[in-house]
Amino acid sequence: MGGTALIVLTPYTAERVEPVVVVEMMAGGMERDPVRPGDWFSAEGLPYSYSLDPPDYETDTAELEIIERVAGRTMRCAVGLHIFVSNLAGRPVLGRLAQRVAERTEGWVLVEFQAPPAADLLDRLENAGRCVRVDDYVYLDAPAMAAWYAHPDFHVLK
Repeated sequence: MGGTALIVLTPYTAERVEPVVVVEMMAGGMERDPVRPGDWFSAEGLPYSYSLDPPDYETDTAELEIIERVAGRTMRCAVGLHIFVSNLAGRPVLGRLAQRVAERTEGWVLVEFQAPPAADLLDRLENAGRCVRVDDYVYLDAPAMAAWYAHPDFHVLK
């Protein structure tokens, strides 16, 4: 199955985070599939979903420790936000959703870049919020993610 996903690490439990995710999906104009409640569709008919996993589900333990040290809190949940088609038009919705969930849950968004980011881009993100660099990707807090989302080169990877 194709598509794109973003991960938001948050210090809150899955039970506390799920209502936030649902509200933000609805605020983004999505509707829940009445037959399969885990599936959501945008007004354009694009399929989205989310998962709530342990924080180390897809995050390396060493990276998780770095994020926790910088955040000053233990991460308790990884929110996987998914669009199940390779549709460029749907990716900004995914980015905005990740930013809003991070904002409301004191979370950090894992962002991978198409190419190693320029120093001025990373400086811009760090000036907007907090940015943890790991190899060729970053973890951004909500203000830094908002700056990335507003940047003309904004993208999310498949």
